[in-house]
Amino acid sequence: MRIHITIIALTGFFMTMCAPKDNCDRIFFNGAIQSMDEYSSIHSAMAVREGRICALGSDEAILAAWSAEEQIDLQGAFVYPGLIDAHAHLYGLGEEAVILAVHGTGDKEAIISMLSARAANTAQNQWIRGRGWDQNDWPEKTFPNNNDLDRATTAHPVFLSRIDGHAAWVNSLALELSGITADTPDPEGGRIVRLEDGSPTGILLDNAIELVRAHIPPPTREELKVGYQAAIDRCIAVGMTGMHDMGMDAEDIEAVRSLIDEGKFPFRIVAYIDGRGDTWEQYLKAGRQSYGNQQLTVAGLKLYADGALGSRGAWMLEPYSDDPGNSGIPIIDEDTIAFEAARAVEAGMQVCVHAIGDAAVRRVLNGYARALEQNASPPYPLRVEHAQVISDIDIPRFAALGVLPSMQPTHCTSDMYWAEARLGAIRVRNAYAWARLIGTGTYIPGGSDFPVERPDPLAGIHAAAFRKDALGRPASAKDIEEHFQVDPLHPEERDRWSEGWYGSQRMSREHAVRAFTSWAAQAAGMQTSVGVLSERSWADFVILSRDLLTVPEEEFLETTVRETWHGGELIYTAE
Repeated sequence: MRIHITIIALTGFFMTMCAPKDNCDRIFFNGAIQSMDEYSSIHSAMAVREGRICALGSDEAILAAWSAEEQIDLQGAFVYPGLIDAHAHLYGLGEEAVILAVHGTGDKEAIISMLSARAANTAQNQWIRGRGWDQNDWPEKTFPNNNDLDRATTAHPVFLSRIDGHAAWVNSLALELSGITADTPDPEGGRIVRLEDGSPTGILLDNAIELVRAHIPPPTREELKVGYQAAIDRCIAVGMTGMHDMGMDAEDIEAVRSLIDEGKFPFRIVAYIDGRGDTWEQYLKAGRQSYGNQQLTVAGLKLYADGALGSRGAWMLEPYSDDPGNSGIPIIDEDTIAFEAARAVEAGMQVCVHAIGDAAVRRVLNGYARALEQNASPPYPLRVEHAQVISDIDIPRFAALGVLPSMQPTHCTSDMYWAEARLGAIRVRNAYAWARLIGTGTYIPGGSDFPVERPDPLAGIHAAAFRKDALGRPASAKDIEEHFQVDPLHPEERDRWSEGWYGSQRMSREHAVRAFTSWAAQAAGMQTSVGVLSERSWADFVILSRDLLTVPEEEFLETTVRETWHGGELIYTAE
């Protein structure tokens, strides 16, 4: 139900009887406005002018001091700062409308059937792209191969990205067009999965993916713009008003700038350049810069230190428990991390390095430590993206160095069904270790990594606060027994299910909300502009059906977004 809007015309009589008031564009009153400022202030009213909040307080104080043609009765509704996803891929979400989306498929046969249908309506030799498969969700947990896809089509090159983007499944024609044979060496930081005779299986890990992706035509400027607009529509419907895009190139940036110029971008992106190269050098030289009304801020560089846990590419200090001959794939050396971080800090920019395994996390922290020896007070924090598995001795180093662990709570609740089998019951205690990290004095910006996970900050807050998925699992030892892969050497691990999966590592409810509001903003150096509702911040906010800080756990995911506002303008209503 949409919040009722009341227009109050101030008559000449009232104007003559009242003291002069400051003018604003809109007044919102009779609400429960959670500021998420450092004092956790709660207000009932706020005044907005030229897209920013100019005052907050009680109904009486705001209505007495400010006048506006439009006064909006919130009718007791719950208002929070616009939600921010601190790690995601906006165009990757938008392109789901045109590629073959295979998320949630129960086995490879379902994908082969979907691919056959798509091929029947696609011109021969045209690439068919898709994303979303996850062999961990199939009865048979092993990787598929190129012959499986050949059963659907041999007339189209096929490229299907795994759900995490760190593995690709391609058919024989794609291998042929890319020149990948038994004699093709593994690229640095990547792996071609092979049969015993050395022939490729059609599975490519991490940097090996580029051997095929380089042959796929990139999207046009107009296709990029359409994709970005489609993604924004999905984001604002779940209360999101901004995000940190982990991997934009020059064409992405120009497409977004074009949409801003056309007045078609009611959203705020903090952009991180996708890897080293000419685009990074250009923006490093220019320094941090924003476009529009902070709708696009180019803030730094995104690098990769390893692969993903689901495809066993995350680089571990010890081999995988379920693959003893494999410790993952290191992608970048410490010297490069230190070099780029030092340059970024000097230029007033950030570096964000993807690191999932404990070996990769340590390498990134070591590189950052060297960079910070040259400049111990960076203007914006250096970040480790994901930080899913951290060695005991490295957990306190984040706070000590001032480096942020940027984490995605729904990765935890997606991975928990098989993570212990992959890591073992001892090492898994250092996975998704939110409470331990916060306890050392750092804070955690929260994200989803969409389209890896669905774009829904409320689901992320739920996962962070309760360590349970949307099905409410785990709620008991029976859940663990029936649905989870566990280390048989540790059958009585109560923390697996008590108060959520390894529930001792839950965030507090307030911290979970901050992860997607004030902490996310602070992680990009925007804590005075977004992520809070305070004087001079942008009037980016969401109106919710329930109070996130008090709604009972079992009802949390029933919370709905009623309205989303960007710069004081309504951009989404549930009606």
